Amino acid sequence: MIRKYTVKISALAVVLLLILVSVCPVFAESDTLTTDNNSSIPATAPTGVATKVIEDTFALTDDAAVFTEIQAQELMSELKAAGEKTGWQFIIHTSNEGVSSKNMVSHYDKYYASQNFKDNAIMLVIDMRTSNRQILSYGDVKSYFAGDPDRYEDIKSAMKPYLNTGDMYGASQVFISKAQKVYDMGKTNKLLLSLKKFGIFIGLAAVAVGLIIFFVTKSKYKHMGTTGTYDLSANSSVDLTDVADDFVTTHTTVHVIKSDSNSGGGSSSPSRDGHSSGTF
Repeated sequence: MIRKYTVKISALAVVLLLILVSVCPVFAESDTLTTDNNSSIPATAPTGVATKVIEDTFALTDDAAVFTEIQAQELMSELKAAGEKTGWQFIIHTSNEGVSSKNMVSHYDKYYASQNFKDNAIMLVIDMRTSNRQILSYGDVKSYFAGDPDRYEDIKSAMKPYLNTGDMYGASQVFISKAQKVYDMGKTNKLLLSLKKFGIFIGLAAVAVGLIIFFVTKSKYKHMGTTGTYDLSANSSVDLTDVADDFVTTHTTVHVIKSDSNSGGGSSSPSRDGHSSGTF
């Protein structure tokens, strides 16, 4: 009897174990979401490790512990390659300081100055508490963005899909890639940017001036010849002060006069050099 119950309990335990094994994968899949870069990240913010590495070509100061250890290693590899290519120092800094949007620039400018960062640098700041982000450039890097806000906007626009899903790792990778493309574009040309900015206004001004000149000229001459006639004969005179005859064409007529064969006269014979030897 006891053996019979033991068999039943064992069978029930096996069934329960099979049910648990089949259900567990379902719960595991529901903890992740898919981002635009085809990588899966936790639905909640990852529990990373605080990382602070500063080198000549890059710096990763993950004070908010946003990135996992593997993500931090991969980012540092990409940051280093970008820094070696451009000569800039690529910096990614995360924090939980809760800095307001209007104070982001001033606050993190002070942070930049307080660290052992290089003069020519570009820095991505991610404040996890306020969800504010900022891209800052320093030294010679500024000349690649000066006067052309579209370059900053291009980087930000490419990062937004990742930021909206909480994929800070993917957003950081886009930042590194896009910043290198700005370097490839070269420094901004202030003259061309000014012409681009004010070109439309200059064009409109030129059209306006042209229209004004056209209508003024048309108004000035539209009545000429309709209000009276001009008597050319009465209001003009011709005085001849010198008269001369110019022969334009000359005609020469030659008459041959035959003479007696016995009469004296000059002879004409052809010269050996082909020229006439006498008068004609």
